[in-house]
Amino acid sequence: MSTKNQKSNVHLSGLISELKIIGREKEANIWRKTAKLLEKSSKNWPSINVSRLEYHVEGSEKIVVPGKLLGSGNISKKVTVGAYSFSSAARAKIEAAGGKCIGLDEMAKKNPKGSGLRLMG
Repeated sequence: MSTKNQKSNVHLSGLISELKIIGREKEANIWRKTAKLLEKSSKNWPSINVSRLEYHVEGSEKIVVPGKLLGSGNISKKVTVGAYSFSSAARAKIEAAGGKCIGLDEMAKKNPKGSGLRLMG
């Protein structure tokens, strides 16, 4: 019998619930998948570097990172990134390239259907 991972962070629990509701109501699989990844242990959350965005992202895409965005590497593309958390170096590099760094809750409210978003991690 598996036990459900209980989150002690109230903000994180609220975010997971909100993403599940938006995913269910708007039939947006990206928000359901993101909520499912955030329910796991934080040790298993994806942590990706800015250099990975530079290599895999086309032009001005909107990216969802259900974990932490780290600042290793460089980026020259103007991207909008929604992540649970950002390192200060990653935030500075994204904004210097003309992109935006926003929280997952804000990104889900701006794009509840999840159209035009890409999940990385």
